[in-house]
Amino acid sequence: MKELTQRTAIITGASRGIGTYVARALAAEKMNLVLAARSRQNLERVAGGLRASGVKVIAVPTDVTDRKALEALVAAADGEFGGIDVLVNNAGALTVFPYHRIGIEDVEWFVRLNLTSAMILTRLALPGMVARGSGHIVNMSSIAGIWGPPFDEVYGATKAGLIGFTQSLRQEYHGTGISASVICPGYVEEAGTYHEAKQATGIKASALSGRTTPAAVASAVVKAIRSDRPHIIVNTPSVRPLAVLTALSPRFGEWLTRRANGYAPFVKGAPLNLKAGGQMTGLRHSGGGTSD
Repeated sequence: MKELTQRTAIITGASRGIGTYVARALAAEKMNLVLAARSRQNLERVAGGLRASGVKVIAVPTDVTDRKALEALVAAADGEFGGIDVLVNNAGALTVFPYHRIGIEDVEWFVRLNLTSAMILTRLALPGMVARGSGHIVNMSSIAGIWGPPFDEVYGATKAGLIGFTQSLRQEYHGTGISASVICPGYVEEAGTYHEAKQATGIKASALSGRTTPAAVASAVVKAIRSDRPHIIVNTPSVRPLAVLTALSPRFGEWLTRRANGYAPFVKGAPLNLKAGGQMTGLRHSGGGTSD
């Protein structure tokens, strides 16, 4: 999708964290924006700043774990702008907790938040895209979806699910004018779940694990849409060679990741769950991460 001006994008998890950077990046492309998150107050704050730049923005308070709320979100976008050209499934949460102790209901809820919501919202947006013969879906995954971290099996599994979901979408809709991309950031400084966890615990990832910034992630989203990139890993230094090595030899990949101490924030941080503002809280329905 080369031309983004005056096209319409939905961004979930848009009230804070990486979502706000993605919103600003798409606003710089002169897109119409539909911002979704649970907090009306935070959404309106972000929307107000974007409107000042001259773009059209609506804020739609949305609990992405509620299917009816997702249906209302799509209806609001259709009603205001006549359709959806880009969907950025960004809402999600990080939970660091021993898996043998996590509640079954918590597993179900975080899967709905991180994975099921993206799949349902994509299903709701696709008929309009098919009718117009144009559209792009961006799923925000993580390096955790490539190498599942300890103490965060639910997060790793859902992020891996987004990678597989994106691959299937690309195959099914190839040649129709509709496509999909998946973004896999590493440890993101300045905003997002790793940043909040580091503030709450003081635990940092090892230097060998690399870092990235929310601005770099947002830039990758724009690049993915414009260039129809299937899969972008956002990290410095690049971890793509390690991804290739791990695919060829999973046992070697595990050993190398342990040697690099890449899982330190998960191993040392458990148990930890984050809600809006980086506050430590109990697991049950705590929100978390970028969903607010």
